[in-house]
Amino acid sequence: MKNTRAIFFKQTTSQLKSPVMIFQALLFLVIVLVLSLFMSGDDEDCNHCIPAYVCATCLEEQSAFYIPDISIASLFAVMFVGLTLVSMAAALVNEDKNTQNLRFLAMADVKPHQYLAGTLASMFSISFIIIILFALVGRYLGTDMLWFIAVGASGALVSILLGASLALSRLPVLILPVSLILGMGPMLSEFNEGLANVLRFTYTQQIRLAVGGLGGDMTPHFIVIGLNGLVALALFVFIHRKGKLIW
Repeated sequence: MKNTRAIFFKQTTSQLKSPVMIFQALLFLVIVLVLSLFMSGDDEDCNHCIPAYVCATCLEEQSAFYIPDISIASLFAVMFVGLTLVSMAAALVNEDKNTQNLRFLAMADVKPHQYLAGTLASMFSISFIIIILFALVGRYLGTDMLWFIAVGASGALVSILLGASLALSRLPVLILPVSLILGMGPMLSEFNEGLANVLRFTYTQQIRLAVGGLGGDMTPHFIVIGLNGLVALALFVFIHRKGKLIW
């Protein structure tokens, strides 16, 4: 517990000294606010502006490929979770590797799970606040806000775990393409059915689908997000199968 607490304070200090993640999140929030000012608020539901038989025909044609629309705030929140958090978690671990901190921690007999717990808690505490800000900017209130935060926070946990695991693996070159796919994929999938079908197994796509259907059954989304988290955790366990912190 003492080692985990020390890692938590060390990683939090590192993030505050070099607040790249915080700056990027604030940039996303500013973009959302600016775009919201220029967006028209006069859009009407299909059922109010198109005859019922036309809507039924449209729904029938789209039944095989339909992704619910989400707000600009939600779209950038998904990008933050998939793109920013994965890359920033990896960057935090890489900083420890480059400064020989990981080597020192390994020599001090810090266990892999202690390092992971401290890093995860540090990044999650900051990202949780950011997700709340996205909910407020997106004007999610009441129950919708709670669901938005729950889905976003669960995705944030997976991203941090995945980013840290990839940075400690022998394939750190995968960090950039993986973060791009997870961050940008859900946005692009709206225009490509094949991409949407592939990405439905990823947690960021499930976040997008969950946010687009707040108030519905959220269980399938949390199941996929949880399975993604187990895969990321399994990767971390495999990397440290000898019980020593990799540096």
